[in-house]
Amino acid sequence: MSFAGATKNYAAAYQTNDTRIAFALEDQFGVSPGGAYQSTRFTGESFRQQFQRNRPEEINDIPEASQAVTTQMSVAGSLSAALSFGTYDDLLAGVLGADWTDDAIVNGGMVKCWTVIERLGDSWFVRNGGFIRQAQLSFSQGGFAQASFDMAFKGEKRQGASPAASLIAAPTGDVIDTVKGFGGLLIGGVKPDGCVNDFKVSLQRNGADIDYGMGHADGCGIRPGELLATGSLEIFFRNYELYDRFVNGQQGPITASVRDGLGEGYDLTFLNASLQNPQISVGGKNRSVMAAFDIEGNPQPGGGTFSIKRFRRGS
Repeated sequence: MSFAGATKNYAAAYQTNDTRIAFALEDQFGVSPGGAYQSTRFTGESFRQQFQRNRPEEINDIPEASQAVTTQMSVAGSLSAALSFGTYDDLLAGVLGADWTDDAIVNGGMVKCWTVIERLGDSWFVRNGGFIRQAQLSFSQGGFAQASFDMAFKGEKRQGASPAASLIAAPTGDVIDTVKGFGGLLIGGVKPDGCVNDFKVSLQRNGADIDYGMGHADGCGIRPGELLATGSLEIFFRNYELYDRFVNGQQGPITASVRDGLGEGYDLTFLNASLQNPQISVGGKNRSVMAAFDIEGNPQPGGGTFSIKRFRRGS
């Protein structure tokens, strides 16, 4: 005989492959929109809700700790991803505080808050009043381009139905690799002599946080902070050009070009950066000498610390 059909109830738990995450821009802080939400691709997430619990130090003759009480609630975590063209443009705009204009964006003073929804099993987590505290982009030899977005939220609730009226499908472009996909590095407009081994960008909202008040455990509002752009660079050490640039305190643009297999991608630019904290390592016998530098992003005269230029297919 032949058997047909599938076995039911085989999984020990909800399966990660069934998880879906989407986000939408809030018109009013903390108010989840009901329209279309943008689905996103991701490799993992670490969002969690925590209660801050404290115990009063009451003096008595009972040898046990006092009853704990909730004094604050926080919701935060990271969304991890493999970088692909167009998938995280909205979130990059959020951390930069600006809108895309003619396929380019420069940091500004706009505040963007998000509702992020996540389907897990038979329920949806709805996290409202979200803002991006930090975005990190990483490019390393031997790996693929990676992105992560650290977020904090006003609150979180679980509900049986999605608040989204519809879900926009996530972009489907190839993940950017670091072989053909890393188009090179320009420092002060000049390509450095030596192969780049590692390049990282960190876009942080310095001083950003959630404000809390009495009467409820979730947040009252946020402080959006200010953009702090930093990074790091590791390169094969062939000469002293970058070391001398550090010693002389030179500042200027530092641009990394990244593309996918269709030629779509980004130019990531520190508009006025300096190299700091060189570490030139002789790591052992029969090895190439490597030089590592921190990148310190600074504003241009009149403003502007970091920019991204977007390249579409055929442009």
